[in-house]
Amino acid sequence: MNWPLYLLIVVWAIFGLIALIWPKKVKAWPKKFMTVVPHWLWGVIILGLAYFIWQSQFFFIYPLVVKIIAIAAGIKGLLLLLMPKNKLENLSSCCTNFPEIFYRIFGIVCLVVAFLVYQGLV
Repeated sequence: MNWPLYLLIVVWAIFGLIALIWPKKVKAWPKKFMTVVPHWLWGVIILGLAYFIWQSQFFFIYPLVVKIIAIAAGIKGLLLLLMPKNKLENLSSCCTNFPEIFYRIFGIVCLVVAFLVYQGLV
């Protein structure tokens, strides 16, 4: 049942590498993802992922870390479900105004978190 954590590790690592190499592409993702799929569907997907992450805490050396990640994902899923579309568009436009160095630093943070979560599973 720890496959959601392995999936999360792979997604974090890929996102971290892409944010390091191509920060301009990562800047455009929030608007692109919100136009392709409705925001409420993203909320449902993230809530499902949060549930599976919560269930996989028993396979982790430090279950508190997994609980925190699952709670953060659950809050994000609920916000995507409950926030009006215009507020989400304002939030995504705010995220695209950050400088490129922010995305590079965020990519490094994602790589470090992916490595630490992987070390907790092994």
